[in-house]
Amino acid sequence: MVIAVLYLSLLKPSTAAEPSFDMFPNEAVLSTVTPPDMPSDALVNPDDQVDLLADMLQHDETGQIITAFGNVEMVQAGRILRADEISYNLTTDIVQANGNVVLNDNQGDVYFAENFQLSEQMKEGFVTGLKGLLADGSRFTAKNGQQTQNGDKLALKDATYTPCEPCKANPDNVLWQLKADEVTHHKDEQRISYKNARFELGGVPILYTPYFSHPDGSVDRKSGFLAPRAGYDSQLGAIYEQQYYWDIAPNRDATFGVMALSAEAPVVLGEYRHRFENASFQGEGSATFSERSDRDAGVKNRLDADFRGHLFSESIWDINDKWRAGLDLEMTTDDQYLRQYNITNKDVLENNLYLERFSDRDYALARMTAFQDVRVSDRRADQPNIFPEIYSRFLGVPGETLGGRWSFEASALGLNREGSDQDVTRGSIEAGWNRRFVSGVGFVSTLDLMTRGDVYEVSDRDVANVQNNLDESASELRGFASGHFQVAYPVQKRFEKMNWLIEPLAALTSTSDVDVNNGVPNEDSQDVFVDPITLFTANRFPGYDRVEDGQRATYGVRTGLFADNGYSGEVFLGQSYRFESDDNPFPKGSGLSEDHSDYVGQISTSLGQNLNLDYRIQLDENDFSSKRHELDMNAVMGPFALSTRYFYTAGLQGTDLDESREQINNGLTYSINDEWYIFGASQYDFDRTNEGFRSIASGFGYNGQCLTFALTGFKTFTRDTSGDSDTQIMARIGLKNLGEFQTSGISIDSSSDENQNEIDEVIQ
Repeated sequence: MVIAVLYLSLLKPSTAAEPSFDMFPNEAVLSTVTPPDMPSDALVNPDDQVDLLADMLQHDETGQIITAFGNVEMVQAGRILRADEISYNLTTDIVQANGNVVLNDNQGDVYFAENFQLSEQMKEGFVTGLKGLLADGSRFTAKNGQQTQNGDKLALKDATYTPCEPCKANPDNVLWQLKADEVTHHKDEQRISYKNARFELGGVPILYTPYFSHPDGSVDRKSGFLAPRAGYDSQLGAIYEQQYYWDIAPNRDATFGVMALSAEAPVVLGEYRHRFENASFQGEGSATFSERSDRDAGVKNRLDADFRGHLFSESIWDINDKWRAGLDLEMTTDDQYLRQYNITNKDVLENNLYLERFSDRDYALARMTAFQDVRVSDRRADQPNIFPEIYSRFLGVPGETLGGRWSFEASALGLNREGSDQDVTRGSIEAGWNRRFVSGVGFVSTLDLMTRGDVYEVSDRDVANVQNNLDESASELRGFASGHFQVAYPVQKRFEKMNWLIEPLAALTSTSDVDVNNGVPNEDSQDVFVDPITLFTANRFPGYDRVEDGQRATYGVRTGLFADNGYSGEVFLGQSYRFESDDNPFPKGSGLSEDHSDYVGQISTSLGQNLNLDYRIQLDENDFSSKRHELDMNAVMGPFALSTRYFYTAGLQGTDLDESREQINNGLTYSINDEWYIFGASQYDFDRTNEGFRSIASGFGYNGQCLTFALTGFKTFTRDTSGDSDTQIMARIGLKNLGEFQTSGISIDSSSDENQNEIDEVIQ
């Protein structure tokens, strides 16, 4: 077999410049062609050179045509052309390829054809019987095609496109495809457009459109219209939403559009994102002029039309490697707007302006916070605004001070309420020292010492929650010191494939006396409970306003098995004892209001992805009756995946929570095969006066290589705003490279006050 290797320049040569051959026994080499007007030692652009490998080579010197036969491979500028026969015209720079033609371009795309005619360094040309495999795995076919604009545009006639892998049994069958009279791949714009396009699912035509365009899969974002949203709501009427995505720059983009409603005025929508060198901004908003409904004594009233809208934004500025500032805004015009238009279900909106400092182990924060309560209820928490909040913490080098390290904290807080409600200003300074000891026999001990001073300024005191002899406005001073010593003795035994660990724990805590009737208002220490985490902390009150004084002992034991394959199981049980019965600062129901605390325990198990279980329990210190149970479990058993969350807390007589609360949430998914699955979920309330389901959901879905689909039915039996039940049906379809189509919940209950989830489709 004769092997010919061609290496030449595509700079237009003169006909007088004839290539010369050096013949070898089994191969022929054609030297580089150099134009007569170019010095022989001039540099040749590598992109202008062509490598040719073939079984046989023929050179027509008169026509300046080189023809290669048999297993021909031609390489130029990163493009590879293979065929049974390839001819190349040196004068016109035209390549003609015939028979089993395969072209690999320098972008990772592969083309198969009956014949190719290429020019301009194989960037432009004409092809018949074309099949293409794009870099992202997408495929297309065409009767013929033409590549122009220096290779950036490929126009195909009678074409098909699909991102789906062909069926192994019948390669002509695909799950879905697009057919069109003309398909154009705009490589410079990274998109594919269609004329007279038909969408086929399983070979059956489903949809038709005269024009359609989508990204080609090589780009993450692209300017253009997003897929529309459509739906129906009993209050808003028919819904149609159209938005446009604007890819302004690599660091900026925007989305804007309108939501048209048959029963209300249209809503203008917008979002803008901008990333700077050391900062970022993201904001979204909406606006309309519409009426809204309200309920007064159970009667629905219609309010006059007014301007309505919302604004959410998040800004972060990295000033330098130590300082950072930010501004977060969440605002709306009325309580119902966000839920009515399905923007968010948040109960309280939070606005923050903050400044942070990070320096080695030290941290500082200055912040102002304003809240907007948007719960549709007459019973709202008297939420104050925070102005200001200042906090700083400094930590010493470990082991530098008496074998341990020091700490220092300073903070200030201002709580401001509207009108004549209670306002509080607090300042605190705290100093501490911590050291960890490990003895030679294995005891692991920690010693924490701290002292803190607080000053409070109270005005318009909430007299319903304080002693009657306290002034409406006053200043309060408080100081205390605390010592906390904890010791553990972990013991380990090695088995063949696992370790067994048992760890007894004990702690002694002593805090100087703090007068519980000293007039300090309780703003941040109200949510008190005991669990395996808080049991061993020095102060089991959250926040600053309440302090656990006196002396106590805490004890418990932790044991567990830890397998070499990552499986594990742990058990913990503990309790504490107060040495002083008088002046217990904890409220009833906390589990800490008696000398002996309630028993708290935890069982946790991890079997990799097969089972993860966390069970927390609180038992009465006298009769071991249940006070609280919490269970979180996720399990996978073959094709079944189960998730469960269970919660129980006993009622507390003499309080507003005199009835026990018990609820369970379950979710179950069954994978029929690698693609099809069915699922169900429920929330059940064991309320003695109103026991029953609070919500249920079920459906089925499909996750394929190029198509995802899910149909879900969802029913809630009560709603926060109106107390009405609600039923929704939602369908979601995802098409690879085309985006996702999601229908809104179809409301069966026409009396609902909240907007349903409308259609949601985004094309990337």
